[in-house]
Amino acid sequence: MILTLESIQLTADDLKDVAARHASAQELYSPTAPKPPVAQFGWRDRWWLNNSAAQQVAINYWFFESHDEACTAADAGRLRLAAKTVSKFGGHESIYQPPLNDEHGLGDVVWQAGANFLFVQQTVVVLVAEIGGRVSEETTLRVAQMILEKINSAVLSG
Repeated sequence: MILTLESIQLTADDLKDVAARHASAQELYSPTAPKPPVAQFGWRDRWWLNNSAAQQVAINYWFFESHDEACTAADAGRLRLAAKTVSKFGGHESIYQPPLNDEHGLGDVVWQAGANFLFVQQTVVVLVAEIGGRVSEETTLRVAQMILEKINSAVLSG
């Protein structure tokens, strides 16, 4: 099954419980650009939640040739996805770190930075990021889980 953006992309109907309004969309480069692995396609949707520009969520989708490429790109790209870093073992690492527990129920590989979730499922890398600190972790996790369900559904139907 080849996953497409249309098969996994969230819509206003999917997000009706958070009164979402689609604010913008744009094509994206790979999270590792210009270094390999290069995404076949990348896309970002920005949503206003609860009819408020103050509560924004950006959903990034990147499609890769293989699961291994997706995992490599997500791991290598973590440092480029946020300006913040954390001190670890005498150096600095991406603020995106493996979650402390498995209760998130997301993807094959998952990293978290506050209320933001980066995960890999199949050949897709997804980043659900809140903008401005006004969206709860519970909400962004629910959004990420909806995307995961769509990916799994698309794979099963293919």
